[in-house]
Amino acid sequence: MELVMVPIERVRQDPNQARGLRSLDSVASLGRSIAEVGMLHPILVRRREDGDYQLVAGYRRLLAAASMGLEKVPALILEGDAPALQVQLVENLQREDLNPLEKAMAVKAYMDATGLSKRAAAEKLGIPRTTITDWLDLLEVDERYQRAVVDNFNGGDSPLTVSHVAEARALAARMGAPGLVNALLDAVLLYHLSKSETRAVARLVRENRNLSIRDAVRAVRPHLDEPAQSAEPATVPPDEHNLQQLVRAVDRSTALIKRMRHLSGRFLSEAQRAELVARFQELHEMTGQVLERLTAPPTAEAEPVRGQRRHKRRVS
Repeated sequence: MELVMVPIERVRQDPNQARGLRSLDSVASLGRSIAEVGMLHPILVRRREDGDYQLVAGYRRLLAAASMGLEKVPALILEGDAPALQVQLVENLQREDLNPLEKAMAVKAYMDATGLSKRAAAEKLGIPRTTITDWLDLLEVDERYQRAVVDNFNGGDSPLTVSHVAEARALAARMGAPGLVNALLDAVLLYHLSKSETRAVARLVRENRNLSIRDAVRAVRPHLDEPAQSAEPATVPPDEHNLQQLVRAVDRSTALIKRMRHLSGRFLSEAQRAELVARFQELHEMTGQVLERLTAPPTAEAEPVRGQRRHKRRVS
């Protein structure tokens, strides 16, 4: 390949480029770097019949250079029959900060365009076949799980990774139960399971076909057990019995909400989010009323309930 300086105005973008622009912030950051140390990596182009150049790879670098007022950029002239899409993918997958979903979509587009199998695509792109399989698995799960994986990649509060998705898909395939994918991924989100814990849960379910995901999680994480319910004497008065049941119910609810407090609305559908909001609002109103009664002064507590008439006690 020949290295030359080409005028930016003569470089044309490939409409079939493997990926689009992710962030203007990244372009600005790269522009500042180019201003300080120069353009360290040339763009990749092909010669066109009209004398201009077709961009193959380096769109972000090209924009950054233009934003810094550069008129020319270093470029490698691509010769021969190497497919431009393959070259773009190799560069992007190895050198740019694509998230897993972008990588999966780019590889899928490449395979669709070329008709290559996963094994053949892996050889062409220089990527392990297992890695490509894991990326493509991400395209087979619900969108909310895809968003959760991207959130994790970007440093968000989601625990979900491509490895979790691969583990869930493998378990479902092994057990012949497609529903296990969502069940295991929901458990990862709910309990913030690590990769090793998820593998342990999957192993338990494989070895014990009648074991539920929740029970497997409880076996891996014994501290998830709900507060123990001690046996009660039969002589406990009904009002005290009810009070003990209420305290246990509050303990269980508190423990569950603590485990769920990391859950973000980004991972829920609109219907699920609306239902949870409605239920928590109802719970908020009910607990507010209970707190008001419990914290009221004894004199206020003795006031009659609305709609009821207080009967004065006759003094003999």
